[in-house]
Amino acid sequence: MSELKGLFIEDEVANIDIYTKLFALEGLHLECINELPATLEGFYDIVLERDVDFLIIDYHLDKQVTYKGIDVLREIRKHDSTIYAVLLTNYQLEDFADQFGDYDYELKKDSIVERYVDVAEKIKRACELRKENMIYKGIVQQEEEESDTIKLLKEISSKLDSKE
Repeated sequence: MSELKGLFIEDEVANIDIYTKLFALEGLHLECINELPATLEGFYDIVLERDVDFLIIDYHLDKQVTYKGIDVLREIRKHDSTIYAVLLTNYQLEDFADQFGDYDYELKKDSIVERYVDVAEKIKRACELRKENMIYKGIVQQEEEESDTIKLLKEISSKLDSKE
């Protein structure tokens, strides 16, 4: 598997260098956005431009912007429902899980450094599964197209046979 690229969305720049180095040890390339966009609309374009395989998003982004990390994820998921997302928060997760919504894995911010190996393994497995699912979906779509072509050819053949 080629190196996986992730986008780290956080407003505390001090942590970014530590996280990128830790995940690099596990073979994951982690990029960050130095200045968060003023609105949510441009986030999916950033994902596409950087060819991102996964996201790590801090729930709290309020030091730089008015929206939250979960809002960023919802915006990205409007366009790509399969991208793997880790949500970082300081909340007690079991108390707020229903409010967070569309993420794949949640992690207390203060435990990311001690659990980065586990998180990296989850990301790798999820991205590999996503890739396999996309390949399978492509094969199914190709089979459907071939089946439609065969039906069309049979119809044409039958019409040609009836004219003779």
